[in-house]
This record gives sequence, structure tokens and C-alpha cells, in this order.
Amino acid sequence: MQSDSGLLGWLKIPSIYNLFSTAVGGNVLRRGLVRNHVRAKPGDKVIDIGCGSAEVLRYLPAVDYIGIDINADYIAFARRAYGDKGTFLVGDTQSFRGDPRFKDADIVMAFGLLHHLDDQEARQCLQFADEALHTKGRFICHEACWIPNQGALSKYVMSIDRGRSIRTEEQYRQLAGGIFNKVDAWVNTNPLRIPYVTIVLECEK
Repeated sequence: MQSDSGLLGWLKIPSIYNLFSTAVGGNVLRRGLVRNHVRAKPGDKVIDIGCGSAEVLRYLPAVDYIGIDINADYIAFARRAYGDKGTFLVGDTQSFRGDPRFKDADIVMAFGLLHHLDDQEARQCLQFADEALHTKGRFICHEACWIPNQGALSKYVMSIDRGRSIRTEEQYRQLAGGIFNKVDAWVNTNPLRIPYVTIVLECEK
């Protein structure tokens, strides 16, 4: 579930979202995620679910990249900025279920997506990722995460996030563990320039 009411609606505009992401440290975070968790090699097939404006391509090597997003404006921006570096498609995982382009991937990733989805939608996304990966392929996601004894300011900032399905580490593990054979998780209590808590899941088929 997602809220786009009030000022949050402006984040649907790619240029504004990118400015906001840069201001809060999103580029530094994205670079670290690619280096430490995605670990893509040149030539890998990478599928990016909820790719937004595909800024992650600034940090990936020369991969076979497919990005999907339900926001047509994000996809149009990605095509203009990175059209020679990947394929960019409007739609969600249900739109591309059974599409042969989404097979035999080395890596599927979803950064900041699952906390916008209810449990049923999240399971559909995870199932799509599993079906898209070859044996021993990996799914990597990065999400907002509730933790015990969380500070009041962090709680408040996360409570006004557009995503309305923020989960605990255990809840994310249970979701992913219902699909993938192996799930590793890392919680980061200081990932951005604003008070926020996130989790990275690395899941292996």
C-alpha cells in the first residue's frame, strides 16, 4: 500500500524524487548496496523491480538490465537518461508474469518496493523474482524496517513514508523464507542523512 497524498505526491515526479533522494543520501546508499550486496559482474542479467528512474545504473557495471515500474514518468525518465544501458518497461510483476524476457536472471533486485506492498502483493513480487532467477540466482531487496526500542524521531519520519507496509526484520524474513531457500538479512540503523532504519535481504534460489 502506498500514500501519495499532500506533499508526498510530488515524489511521483522523477526530477523531484531524484533531488530528494540525493539530499537525504540516497546516492551514497545506492552505491553501497550495489557494491556490498548486489555484486553484479559485467554481463550479468539483472532485473530491477520498481526501478524508478533507474539511477542504480550509475553504479552497476555493463550488465543486461531490465527495469520495470508502474510509474510511466519514471520509465520515460529512465529511457531518456539510460536508454543505451538497459530495457525499461511500464508495469508490475503481474504484468510480466510468464514473459520470456524475465527468465534466467543472475540477479533480481527491488530497492524500496516491498514496504509499498501488502503481504499478498509482496508474495507475488517475491514469487516473480524466484521464477525469474536461474538456479543459485539471488534476489536483493532494501526496505524500511521497524526495530525494537526505535527512537521517536525515526518512528515519526518512517510513519510519513509513502510506503504503508513497513515490517520488522522477522516479518521480512518470514515473507522471503516462504519463497527462497536461503535468506540473509542486515539491519542498518543509520543508512541516510535523516533518522531512518532499513534492512537488506539477500535471498538465494
